[in-house]
Amino acid sequence: MKPVVHVSDSRLLGHLFSTAAMKAIWSDEATLAGWLKVEAALARVQSELGIVPAGSAAAIGAACDANRHDLQSLGGAIEKAAHPLTPVIAAIEQHAGDFAQYVHYGATTQDIMDTGTVLQVQDGLQVVLDSLATLRAVYIRQARRWRDLPMAGRTHGQHAVPITLGLKFALWAQEADTSIAALAGIEADLAVQFAGAAGTLASLGADGARVRSALAAELNLRDPGAGWHTSRQQLASLVSQLAIAGANCGKIANEIVNLQRTEIGELSEGAAPGAGGSSTMPQKRNPMLAQNAVALARLMVTKPAAAIQATMHEHERDMAAWTMEWAVIPESFVLTHAALEQTVRLVENVVVNEDRIKANLAATGGLICAEAVMMDLAAEMGRNEAHQVVKDIIAQLAPGASFANALAADPRIGKLRSPDQIKALLEPANHTGEAAQVVDRIVSELG
Repeated sequence: MKPVVHVSDSRLLGHLFSTAAMKAIWSDEATLAGWLKVEAALARVQSELGIVPAGSAAAIGAACDANRHDLQSLGGAIEKAAHPLTPVIAAIEQHAGDFAQYVHYGATTQDIMDTGTVLQVQDGLQVVLDSLATLRAVYIRQARRWRDLPMAGRTHGQHAVPITLGLKFALWAQEADTSIAALAGIEADLAVQFAGAAGTLASLGADGARVRSALAAELNLRDPGAGWHTSRQQLASLVSQLAIAGANCGKIANEIVNLQRTEIGELSEGAAPGAGGSSTMPQKRNPMLAQNAVALARLMVTKPAAAIQATMHEHERDMAAWTMEWAVIPESFVLTHAALEQTVRLVENVVVNEDRIKANLAATGGLICAEAVMMDLAAEMGRNEAHQVVKDIIAQLAPGASFANALAADPRIGKLRSPDQIKALLEPANHTGEAAQVVDRIVSELG
């Protein structure tokens, strides 16, 4: 058995960094199948256009059957040739008989490999988009369920004003939807690569544009009207959008990690019995899945820098820049899909501790609603004076003293508001603003 080096292929830890579905799309078998599919499609369209003999399509198509090619042998030949495709072309030619001379006719290596990559990207995006749609649906279900549950909104790590738990989930659903739209737009714009040695298609003369157009149609890709050997913006954008989707997963997973802290305890990972334990501390139930999703996101956000670096090709072909994509694109898909699938499980099974949410909301004795008091008084005092009055009262408040009583005892406030009115102002559920309406709007738009 061959040694495993990359963590995504580890028999011990691979499940943490990858998914079987995405690894299959970017496997050696799928990569070779993509190259062979493009070579066979090229022969078909050139045969239909009368550029190569009529029998070429069938002979070359049969020679491109993946079952006729041995990965290990091809890998060894590629190593010796120091070239990724010429041994594959030679292997096809060996099986093409009298039509061997029409294999790879008018194409260059990058035409075949780029188009093969695009086909894998197409498959990979379908899987990613399916997972994003599932994640969006899970967020929407949670947003509906917790639409009206008040909780402490936190800014700079501290209590700010009340929000609702449903609002958190609804905003996350909106982010997932944004990623869906961005990645679906890239998917719809995927283009064939066919430009010949230096982008001119001079090898096919006047037939070049016809072949490119027919090849695009044959493979269900867009005809870009020109080659894009050195124009890699779309692939850099793809990797960037995958990273954004992964980063959103990391943000959400990290939120659950923080809200599971002993001192907070509002949300927690819904682990299976025995999962998330400690090797030494019996009381521990660690947010292992959530922290792994955070790690995946942190790994993923390094990929756009490499993808953007790979856009800086020299002249009409630059192997140093192009080769980077062979690692960056598959790794981006594998890491992002793992993060998405783990976040689906995490959010679907998250445990909500309503008692702790309620207790934490009351922990500051009503100070979380100080803004509500200030804005209510601003109608008569003006905002600046109201802000200073409330701030002064808070500054003089003794530990454990009642904020409500201090407000009522202040003559500037006591003459304007009754104790019952002050009590209502300090009720968190009365100061969640448009949280419920935002949830309803997002759920209606996306649900």
